[in-house]
Amino acid sequence: MKIYDGENIRNIALVGHGDTGKTQLVSALLFTAGMANRLGKVDEGTSITDYDEEEIQRKFSISASLAYAEWGKTKINFVDTPGYNIFMHETEAALLAADSALVLVHGVAGIEVQTEKVWGFCEEYGLPRAIVINQLDRDRASFERTLEALRNAYGRAVIPVQLPIGEEKSFRGIVDLVLMKAFLYDPDGSGKGKEAEIPADLQDAATAAHEALVEMVAEGNDKLLEEFFEKGTIPVEDLVPGLKQGVGEKRIFPVAVTSGVLNIGSEAVLNLMVDYMPSPLERGQVEGLDREGGQPVKRKVADTQPVSVYVFKTVADPFAGRVSYFKVMSGLVKNEATLINFNRGAAERFSHISVVQGKTQSAVAELHAGDIGAVAKLKDTVTGDTLGDKPAPILYPKVRLRTRDFLRH
Repeated sequence: MKIYDGENIRNIALVGHGDTGKTQLVSALLFTAGMANRLGKVDEGTSITDYDEEEIQRKFSISASLAYAEWGKTKINFVDTPGYNIFMHETEAALLAADSALVLVHGVAGIEVQTEKVWGFCEEYGLPRAIVINQLDRDRASFERTLEALRNAYGRAVIPVQLPIGEEKSFRGIVDLVLMKAFLYDPDGSGKGKEAEIPADLQDAATAAHEALVEMVAEGNDKLLEEFFEKGTIPVEDLVPGLKQGVGEKRIFPVAVTSGVLNIGSEAVLNLMVDYMPSPLERGQVEGLDREGGQPVKRKVADTQPVSVYVFKTVADPFAGRVSYFKVMSGLVKNEATLINFNRGAAERFSHISVVQGKTQSAVAELHAGDIGAVAKLKDTVTGDTLGDKPAPILYPKVRLRTRDFLRH
């Protein structure tokens, strides 16, 4: 397993109402990226992140799961979360490990109750986000209807970066509104789009949507706004970083289109995550409290800082025992390191640290600031604990359990 520095890492939570296809999309993304040798299917019980027997039987996620894809020079850590209200505590806790979110919306049902709830979670934790209108291959799916509902709910910052080519059974590809190119997908589910001309019947819509995107990107950047007034547009080499800046500042919520079951659009979503979503280093600083007096402490997300890790989930593995999933908030965690649990005052040895692909763990020698990993058999550590270098104590806030009517409006 290649080791990645924080600049080339993306930590992305997939959130949304139940049955929007989060787990299926993760399977499609992993297959397209070459991380799996077949396209896992939730309906067949072969998805990578729903591996618990009860999840396989029920065909929906009960707990948050991890997976990762290597795409170009970037490692993307996926946090696949449940979408039903009874399991929302799992979703919220998992967001503490993410630096951005993909909010999945069903192409037929549109915005649902838990869509609003997870959007509120993302707002509270300050997460940049993109929206994926999924399952556009379904009967009665409508991109236009769903987009209109999203813009009514979340404003004009919701802006398409892709248009679908066809809908329902005719959904077969996308128009990339940044590159102004079409990509068609074979029905074999390979996930690899073939570049094509934008269909004539979509040319006007694509041009209008591209112009709207360019204007939105230019609005928040004086330099790009000046370029826009001079040239009437923004060239791709400036539009891409401008769009990334807008996403990172939460001024823009880009909208992509997919079908996880048919594996249409997954390649474009991987590119979107790499090109437009922030790395953990771009968060700048993380905040906690010192161990003694409860005074605020800020820590830069960098390898050069003292080590601090936050345990955001604990699972019981039938072979490895208790496994702690953690995010490296700062510093460089090496295999066999001994860290202090600042919540309990106990020393813990990080033997055999690993990265997680569904139920599979792969050993690594080290993890850089911003990365996500796992370690087994910590003696005293539980979910919500902070560990790190003894001379530099910090306590990161734990997730707060809340009533189920949170953000019901």
